[in-house]
Amino acid sequence: MKMVQGNAMLWLMPAVLVCGGIALAVRPPATVDALVVTVLVGVIGTMGPIPLRSSPSQERGSRVRLRWLESVGLGIAAFGLARWLQASPTLPATIMPLTVAGNVLAAVAEELFFRRLMYGWLLKAGTGVAVGGTAAAFAAVHVPVYGVTILPIDLAAGLLFGWQRWATGSWSASAVTHVAANLLQMR
Repeated sequence: MKMVQGNAMLWLMPAVLVCGGIALAVRPPATVDALVVTVLVGVIGTMGPIPLRSSPSQERGSRVRLRWLESVGLGIAAFGLARWLQASPTLPATIMPLTVAGNVLAAVAEELFFRRLMYGWLLKAGTGVAVGGTAAAFAAVHVPVYGVTILPIDLAAGLLFGWQRWATGSWSASAVTHVAANLLQMR
């Protein structure tokens, strides 16, 4: 019986990750349905016995908080610079509260799925596989909506988020940075 359970678990997590990735890739752009799908995939990201900590050291207290703040600050600065370098770095005339809420929910849900669940599962194969694998999957799910030209940008964003996950030992730094990135890109 124990062998059957082990084999089932061996296939369950990859199936969950593939199904979640497919759901994110086929979600309709900028709709309530897309937000529902994204949030549901985020809820899936909270499930499973995935450790939240996998930082390069086991430091505690103020050093961990400082590393987290540095990681988030660097990430937000990178996205801010990218936004500034775009052709029209102006703020939109009107920002709708529901649009802001949707962007925040989507960013957190995607980070729960990619940097908590998927990263935690891939970590068994090594940090490089976890960072690279989640970055590649993150970039791939955005191609159907934004096209293949966005792939390098989303891959770079995914690598940054993965580095933050590694550097801080938690998915929360990448979630805060992803929220900021989404809000900076609102038009």
